[in-house]
Amino acid sequence: MAKLPWSVHRRVAQSWARTPVQASSSLTNFFSEHASKAIGGLPLSIEVMSAVFNGKTEGECGDILGRWRTMIKCWDFQEIVKETYQTLDYNEKQIFLDIACFATGIDFRIARYLWDHLSFPPFREIVTPLAKIEENSQIWMHSMVRRLGREIVRAESLTDPGRRSRLFNHEIALDTIKRKKGTENVRALCLNFQWRTSVKLTPEDFRSMPNLQYLQLDHADIAGDFSDIFPNLMWLRWRGCPQQLQVTNFRLVNLTILDLSSSKVTKDWKGWDQIEMMNLRVLDLTECADLLVTPKFSGCKNLAILILERCSQLIRIDHSIGNLQHLVTLNLKFCTELSMLPVEVGDLIALKELLMDGTSVREIPISIGNLKQLETLSASNCFCLSRLPRTICRLRSISLLSLDGTRITALPDSIGELVRLKHLSLRECCQIRKLPNSIGYLGRSLAELDVSGTGVVKFPHSLENLQNLKVLRMDSCFFREFPPDIGELTNLEEIHACWCRSLEGGIPSEIGKLHDLRILRLRHSTISSIPAEIHQLSNLRTLDLLHCDMIKELPELPSSITVLYVDDELK
Repeated sequence: MAKLPWSVHRRVAQSWARTPVQASSSLTNFFSEHASKAIGGLPLSIEVMSAVFNGKTEGECGDILGRWRTMIKCWDFQEIVKETYQTLDYNEKQIFLDIACFATGIDFRIARYLWDHLSFPPFREIVTPLAKIEENSQIWMHSMVRRLGREIVRAESLTDPGRRSRLFNHEIALDTIKRKKGTENVRALCLNFQWRTSVKLTPEDFRSMPNLQYLQLDHADIAGDFSDIFPNLMWLRWRGCPQQLQVTNFRLVNLTILDLSSSKVTKDWKGWDQIEMMNLRVLDLTECADLLVTPKFSGCKNLAILILERCSQLIRIDHSIGNLQHLVTLNLKFCTELSMLPVEVGDLIALKELLMDGTSVREIPISIGNLKQLETLSASNCFCLSRLPRTICRLRSISLLSLDGTRITALPDSIGELVRLKHLSLRECCQIRKLPNSIGYLGRSLAELDVSGTGVVKFPHSLENLQNLKVLRMDSCFFREFPPDIGELTNLEEIHACWCRSLEGGIPSEIGKLHDLRILRLRHSTISSIPAEIHQLSNLRTLDLLHCDMIKELPELPSSITVLYVDDELK
């Protein structure tokens, strides 16, 4: 693999070493000095190493560099990870090993409830970059780091898996419990019978492991009296659990996370009464296709996250949902048969995220105006939704409103009262013909506006007030002219106006004021000219003019462009 230039190593080191002196000179100089010995993938090594220096003084960094000098010169990635792991405290090590063994790819907002009792500091400050939180909130760990984490667990007992803290391999875990070799050391155990021969599991298989905190029983068949078997269990993942339970006294008093995805559960499933839910914070019922009506929620009043995504036959949510005063996330995405939200949704005073994309909901209850904490309302592809309640103007905390593909004909004039709205998406709302002038009142907050595929033909004059707008998407619209006030949107970074086949004239010269513009996409539009002022856009990286047949010549383009799409005759 090609070596990276020294300047890249220095920039990476500076960006990742978050010491009180903001990337100490000794650290960055050391990386630069030995960068010529780098192999492919070096930035990952630097990221991993920087976790060690996070929060340390320059003197402490110097001591560590002295101890590691030989190792770093050789760029031994495995040793770098092992040394980084050794600098973590006990709680941080437990979280790292959990992620390596079973929590990679899990939504951090769910997994964190397993670690609440560890009193750990903010997640991004403890195992980053040994593990990261992606934009979709999922926990990500590089496969090499994950493999080394699992090797650490195997090394806890090379010959006796039952003495390890985590049994993440199905065959080893099953063999261990069937031979009654499990010990009190086992913290996590993973079984998955989806593609394997099912084996009936009994209480005796687990009795020797009282400290289990995470248990995966995917598609497992269990039976018997489980009284006092799982006294410390906090996370039960039982995907594909059967409709008919054969267990008794299944009281999981410390259960915090319950994942029953892809199971045969119904409203009358006996497990609702068997499993103790007073401490439950997460209930995941994704793809429970037999669920027509939700169970009553009176027994899990501390619930924070309720996931009903892709429950394809769900037609009704029990009114007791209003009792969930701590609920932060309600996920109803792709519950295609769900046509109505209970009015009690308005009682969810802690709700921050309401996801109802792909449902058949016809209207949002006016009680939604009570949700003072709501930050995200996503109703994309709700093809039956034709209007918004007037009370939506009360959602003063909302930052994302997505109505893509709905039948809404207009936004209420009160939209301007949503003073924290950052992202407004109306993509493919074909029946919307214009935007209210009050949208200009969002000038201090709105960062992204998407009207692609709508019937909007002209922006209101108040558009010029959107001083914080960074992304403007207007693909496949019927605008007759490019927004003449575009130059007033001085913070714009992206403009997307592809397939605008009604555009007449050229881009106004005021576009030269957009010094932060990075992306300009006009593919398949009928724009007729590009102004000479485009040369002033020193940050422009991408210019897409492919199949812009009305453009006959191009002015001098900025040297910053790295991606250019044009037809051959314009080259």
